Amino acid sequence: MVTAIHGTEWAIQEIDLCVGAYFSHLEKQIKGESFNKAQLYRSLSASTGRTEKSIGLKFQNISAVLDAMGREWMTGLAPMANYQELLAEKVSQHLVSIDKIEFLPLKSKSSDEFDEATSFYLEPPPELQKQSQILPDFMDKLVRKFDPVARDAANRALGEAGEEFVFNYERRFLGSIGRDDLAKNVRWIAKEEGDGAGYDILSFSDRGDEKLVEVKTTVGGIRTPFFVSRNEYDVCRSNEDSYRVVRLYDFRKGIRGFELVGRLDRFVNLSAETNRAEFHHVRL
Repeated sequence: MVTAIHGTEWAIQEIDLCVGAYFSHLEKQIKGESFNKAQLYRSLSASTGRTEKSIGLKFQNISAVLDAMGREWMTGLAPMANYQELLAEKVSQHLVSIDKIEFLPLKSKSSDEFDEATSFYLEPPPELQKQSQILPDFMDKLVRKFDPVARDAANRALGEAGEEFVFNYERRFLGSIGRDDLAKNVRWIAKEEGDGAGYDILSFSDRGDEKLVEVKTTVGGIRTPFFVSRNEYDVCRSNEDSYRVVRLYDFRKGIRGFELVGRLDRFVNLSAETNRAEFHHVRL
């Protein structure tokens, strides 16, 4: 029997065990495979001498690192900050393997999921973070190295799945309020004409006003940055009353999201060099 360890700093070997176990079970989650979280805690407790509660808290630290990097994390293990640089480094060493499975085909969304999607429009966008809330330098470097903006932009299946979700939502919503005349005219512009229009979906308000909807989708969290093309930015500036970005996040786990209506620079900081849209203040 291993005696539980309390109040001592985690050894590298213990961190390696926890991070490795976390990622192997995150892969199961992404693939839709079931597993017993309590059994996992018991196994790691026996291997490390740490309590099951300590293992759970360490897992939440791992979730926090992944969330800061715009990555998917294990359901039920909400991010908890105050992690050390060593843990972040160990997590980054596993991202190569997780990158391979994050591009797995997404399961088709059922009609029930489309019916239940109405609430995602009601969520307010995140506020700009204060300077004191910005990531420490070592995490900022990791975020840039494992760039979630580039990852999401390269994942065409993810982007198309998000567009399909919003396209179906717009038609169902208009139909639900008795505007079948508008619902039948909703168009998936990006699919019909390509990316040149500067938006993905042409839809309508309940009054019949046009809405130019650009969809940005990520499997990461609410503050994951996203890419804005020069064309999208120009179309947004020219159509402030009708343009909106629908940001879908946690897409594989449950689809949450919010709208940014009008000029993007009211909500995010835009980097001219990369067109990154981020929900925090620029470093000084």
